Amino acid sequence: MHGRPECVEELESRLSEADENQRAGILNGLASLVTESSPERGARLSREALELSRATGNTDQEAAALFGLGDSGRVSGDYRSALEHYSMALDLFSNQGNALQKGRCLRRLGDVHYFVTNLDHSLRYYLRALRVFEQIAEKEGTASARLQAGHLLATVGNVLKASGDGNGALEYYRRSHSVYVREGFSEGIPGVLHNMGDTLQEKGRLDEARELYKQVLSDARERNDDYLCSIALNSLGSVCLQKKEFEEADALFQKSLETSTGMGRKRGILTSLVKQVELRRLQGLEREALEISHRAEVLALELNDRGAHSGILHEKAVLLHSLGEHHEAFTTIARQQKLHEEVMAEKRVRQIDVLRLRYETEAKEREIERLRRDRAVQRIMIFGAAAGLILAGVSLSSVYRSVRLRTRVNKELSSKNTELAKAYSRVEELSRTDELTGLANRRAMIERLTNEQARSARNGRGFGLILGDIDDFKAWNDKCGHECGDAILVELSNRLRKALREQDLPSRWGGEEFMIILPDTDNNGCARVAEKLREAVCCKPFLWKGSRIDLTMTFGICEGGLVPIDEALRVADTALYRGKRLGKNRVERAG
Repeated sequence: MHGRPECVEELESRLSEADENQRAGILNGLASLVTESSPERGARLSREALELSRATGNTDQEAAALFGLGDSGRVSGDYRSALEHYSMALDLFSNQGNALQKGRCLRRLGDVHYFVTNLDHSLRYYLRALRVFEQIAEKEGTASARLQAGHLLATVGNVLKASGDGNGALEYYRRSHSVYVREGFSEGIPGVLHNMGDTLQEKGRLDEARELYKQVLSDARERNDDYLCSIALNSLGSVCLQKKEFEEADALFQKSLETSTGMGRKRGILTSLVKQVELRRLQGLEREALEISHRAEVLALELNDRGAHSGILHEKAVLLHSLGEHHEAFTTIARQQKLHEEVMAEKRVRQIDVLRLRYETEAKEREIERLRRDRAVQRIMIFGAAAGLILAGVSLSSVYRSVRLRTRVNKELSSKNTELAKAYSRVEELSRTDELTGLANRRAMIERLTNEQARSARNGRGFGLILGDIDDFKAWNDKCGHECGDAILVELSNRLRKALREQDLPSRWGGEEFMIILPDTDNNGCARVAEKLREAVCCKPFLWKGSRIDLTMTFGICEGGLVPIDEALRVADTALYRGKRLGKNRVERAG
């Protein structure tokens, strides 16, 4: 659990004895401790605090609860919710004149836009937050405000680096480094130095980058920070690789590998192995590079790092070709191309998700700004009406109109929030649905696979995994056109859906491939369902513009849950293609 357990236990014990006025503050304190590790629990605590604070009129705790809900959304990846709640908290903290919390809200709003790659908005919020903390530091002289300014200088550098402005990024990194040195914040110095090194390396200023990486390595060794050591060693090795200083690069990659191995840090091990493959290839040691690539591929599969796996397969194909093993090279590049296409498809889905999120967050921000202006007009009119009553005895109709305006704005706000909540729910649903067939898409299936795997680990029961592929789909698609192909995919999706139980999840895995998860189903049960699906496909011909198309599907099945996900997918895929070789239109079990 995030935060010291004793602090959480202390607050929980106080909560049982607190009165209504104290509970909101304790709930907000608890939420701040647990949200990073358990955003769902943090959100529940913050919502309870919000209800209590509004009931008692405690605007300080109301603002804190809204900020907590923003944190829950940010940690869980619900950036629309995060934007809404941080914006509402910003309004309250600004009205209260709480500059510190206003700065924190602005910083988090910048984070939300950075996560959805809306860099212009992110930069705007970060710079506003920077000004707030610089003003606090100038006025109050507090070290915490100066450090917050230092952190924001580094984040601005990150935005500029992501935007392609390397020179601007370096300037802000240097300013952040100066603040950290001046304030004695040694924990932040290595990170900002490494960022500067990365930026310089991208600009081709390799000697300067190397000097900075050396400083990071020295600092890491003084702290006995093996994690930071492994990163710095790999970065130094990559500079040597670019400069063709192969022996020194080899020593650095090997040392990083040993460090990551000692920590059991598999991601670091994989990075070092991939670097060593590239190094051995450049040295002309193809056979040795090939042996290392085998180790790297096993680890990439274990980590389910498809991008790294694709890169490793490409290196292997190049090495096999150089060694004259042309058949193996062809087979490997074919695997790499298939994996690369899958990775790119997933990347496009993520990009679409990011664009959708960006559009929605911008729309939400515009809506919040418009309602903020309406509220300001409302406050002016109410103030004017009240002043008129006091000074000139203006008729009560002005007050009535002001109250009506306030009621209208509040109703409109509630209505808009309801509409936006429905829209967000629909957007979230669409991001997990295949647009053509209406089935779950690959992203949704991967999430469900992960959940089923976790459930299997808890209860010891496996789940059925079915991978199906339409037989000769390309021939029909080429003969009758893509419109016919799309219609076939839609019709087959409907047949599969109707043949399954409510708890089963069918998905379009990619192209003409479909995957189905059957919860709490063993291999025999899985085989029966797959046979039912096969019959549902071939029992009735498909008609297209007067032509009869006799469709069939081949299925590969296995029992998941008792083996890693990538292994289950591999054996189901192997069974499917064994079925293809044996004549198609059949169900094959994993060997």
